[in-house]
Amino acid sequence: VDYCLLSYHNISTAHATSCTFNFIPTMNQPYICLILLLITQSKTFSLSNNSFSLAKYQTARAKETSKVLDASRLHFQILLVDNNNFHGRIAEEIFARVAEYNDALFILYPVSATISSSSTAPLDAAAPETAVAICESLGSCSTHCTALGTSFDMSFVEECDLVIAMDDEVHSLIIRSLSVDDQNAYGPKCRLLSDFLSLDFCNVHGREKETGRNVLLNMLEPELRERSAPFYEKVKDSSSQVFATSTKWNHINEAHNIIDNSIAITNPTAWPMVEAAIIVASAGLTRFCLDTMDVQFESAFRSLLAQHFCRHEHLTMSYEEADAQLRKGSSHVTGYFSPEQRRIQIEQHLAALRLELEG
Repeated sequence: VDYCLLSYHNISTAHATSCTFNFIPTMNQPYICLILLLITQSKTFSLSNNSFSLAKYQTARAKETSKVLDASRLHFQILLVDNNNFHGRIAEEIFARVAEYNDALFILYPVSATISSSSTAPLDAAAPETAVAICESLGSCSTHCTALGTSFDMSFVEECDLVIAMDDEVHSLIIRSLSVDDQNAYGPKCRLLSDFLSLDFCNVHGREKETGRNVLLNMLEPELRERSAPFYEKVKDSSSQVFATSTKWNHINEAHNIIDNSIAITNPTAWPMVEAAIIVASAGLTRFCLDTMDVQFESAFRSLLAQHFCRHEHLTMSYEEADAQLRKGSSHVTGYFSPEQRRIQIEQHLAALRLELEG
């Protein structure tokens, strides 16, 4: 029987701690939950090459996803899928706002859809009143956030660049609906929104010089940052369970904090924490997409340089001459960069070429 890894909890790569893995059969066998307990003394141990590393696992999956994206089209279509016509439409609005703040409004195109055959799906496609209120509180266009929901169709998997599931159940339904061959082809583009709560995933290219929380929080406009910063430490690296909240009004309006043994702590079931997780994950998704596009275009530009400038006579060319030659038939690549960015890369390439040819 084949099983799909759905979620992980409390895994440390520096110390062995208890961790839970949830698995679900790819066919209709009974649901199986496998609990793996790693127990050691209270000392740091080094992982062997054969040991599981969450960071390496997430990095490998992120690189796999990055490779299936095609930046040459200069935009990515991103589908957010839920099973309740609620979380997906809110995530769409938040992601669009984060993308706009990062000058990616015409690069990243989010849409949402609902698996209407799910037992938790509403009877009709009308926008839930609670979801509309939340979207409007985020400054979304009332016309857009009250639009009828879209029913998910498997053809969307091929049409969109990324298919982002709001939870494990939705992701499992999508993957299990694909043939074995299609799973190999389209599996890497189907990810969980919670994947992008991990810096090992969303910052896989390591382009952001900031570290820790600033990598994602600095991508947010002041209002969204204010909404999410208090919950950042609680939602980072979370599984998709962080989005599992009731969609009823009385739960949406629960207190942000609760009293536990006379101490005020964050209410884990209140909406603000879920909202914060969606905001942070949207920042992570934006970071991942923009970095992937940059990396692919930089790779294409380096290939152009290697093809056009590889002999002694090229060493005497000025930047202006080299730039004009590159742009003649490759404006779709060179146009992605500013003149200053092109100058830096051309001069670096010619300097490396001189060292290679003349020593």
